[in-house]
Amino acid sequence: MIYRAIGLMSGSSLDGLDIVFTEILENGGKWNYEIIHAECLPYSEVWTEKLKNATLLSALDYQLLHTEYGHYIGGCVNDFINKHNLQFKVAVIASHGHTTFHIPSKK
Repeated sequence: MIYRAIGLMSGSSLDGLDIVFTEILENGGKWNYEIIHAECLPYSEVWTEKLKNATLLSALDYQLLHTEYGHYIGGCVNDFINKHNLQFKVAVIASHGHTTFHIPSKK
């Protein structure tokens, strides 16, 4: 079976939104994948500042930013789909969101 997916990743480096379209193949319990399209969409200065300062927001403002960011990345995904003619080819879209808080590692 072939699974076609878009994956999204964004982290505290603030370099941009990483988007990948991949085909994942399962055959007899063995898994393989191929990355078909991948891009890093740099953040604008406005988004860089919003995400950089997210940890300073009140809980309400943080949730409002969360919603705004969801709409933003949804638009980026739609643009990516249109750019690569992926309409009706994507079965699932997965995003871990944007990493704003890190738990310090214990050494």
